[in-house]
Amino acid sequence: MKKIKYIIFDFDGTIADTLPFSFQKFLEIAHMLHLDDLSERQIIKEIRSKSYQELLKGSFNRAWLKLPYVIKMIKDMQIELEKEMNNIKFFPGVKKFLYELKDRGYKLAIISSNRVENINKFIEFNKLNIFDFIHGKTDLFGKAGYLKKFLKDYRLKKNEVIYIGDEIRDVEACKKVGIKIIGVSWGMHTADALEKAKVNYIIKKPSEFFKIISK
Repeated sequence: MKKIKYIIFDFDGTIADTLPFSFQKFLEIAHMLHLDDLSERQIIKEIRSKSYQELLKGSFNRAWLKLPYVIKMIKDMQIELEKEMNNIKFFPGVKKFLYELKDRGYKLAIISSNRVENINKFIEFNKLNIFDFIHGKTDLFGKAGYLKKFLKDYRLKKNEVIYIGDEIRDVEACKKVGIKIIGVSWGMHTADALEKAKVNYIIKKPSEFFKIISK
């Protein structure tokens, strides 16, 4: 693989384990939509295996009627999350992995739909001031546009960056832009769901990244 200059990370579900908080909020949304025909376990399974578009066409199709309200709930969820950031943990091995990347000379970026205030609070609390670029508040379905802007602003070729994320929409955004993406198995979407979305690579633990990058 050609020399990578920037490694771009998603935040939630990739670096920070905000999943318990997110799942609880998604269950509240499901309750608001009166999805009483599904158990909580079934709802979580649906969320972890399908894209947002698939959910809206299937079990969450009632959300179309209240889509502005659902989007507002998700944004409010991110505001509420700020109070919890000091209690949010890294996924196993991720903190060490980030420092090893930095020691090897890679530039590190975060491009996330979470609020930059939440990301910065997590970074400051964990004394993780190793990122060269952080951007938050990307649109839920518009990360591709910002990735293009990032490449243009930093005069980077598509093969000089690689993205690491945990969601189907991350895969879709990277495909639109033409950059490669490594999916992590420990995040929001399952490895099977990411492979179905045609992710370039899957890793089950952070150290597997180096096998991919050395090819």
